[in-house]
Amino acid sequence: MGANSTNLTSLHLAGVTLRQLLEQHGWSYGDGCGGPPAGDRTVSECYPYTILVGAAELGYAAEGHCPRYKRKPVSVPVAQRRPQRAAACDELVRRPTQLASADPPVVLDSRPVARQLVEEVSPICAWTAALWHGHGLVRCEVRGPAHPVTGSIATIIAPAIPDQ
Repeated sequence: MGANSTNLTSLHLAGVTLRQLLEQHGWSYGDGCGGPPAGDRTVSECYPYTILVGAAELGYAAEGHCPRYKRKPVSVPVAQRRPQRAAACDELVRRPTQLASADPPVVLDSRPVARQLVEEVSPICAWTAALWHGHGLVRCEVRGPAHPVTGSIATIIAPAIPDQ
């Protein structure tokens, strides 16, 4: 599901709207501070980029760099930037197929609908939810501060590199 963001100061409130609709249908928000939810129908927030750089299974952390699919590399001549970013994006699309042997496993080419999702970011968010549910704070971290006035916590759940 891609509905960034729940930030109430944002002009685009798709995440807020989604959360309100889910809550109207029996879902609850879990900030993750107490670990993974014990019941079902809990929604948490995660960001694809923190998954990419935090999930050891995707390999970016071990290589010591972040995926370069968005940034224009200033050290590369202008004529080579687009092909380099395209290659980085192709690699970004390929890496989630490595989750087939992960714990929990996600086989992205098992059916036509799953194959279609490979081109979207949502499979890694769904995988993170399964990782969070299955391994909790052993494999994931909760990021986000408490609001200074209300005390409410807006968090994201992200895979954690084992040494974090």
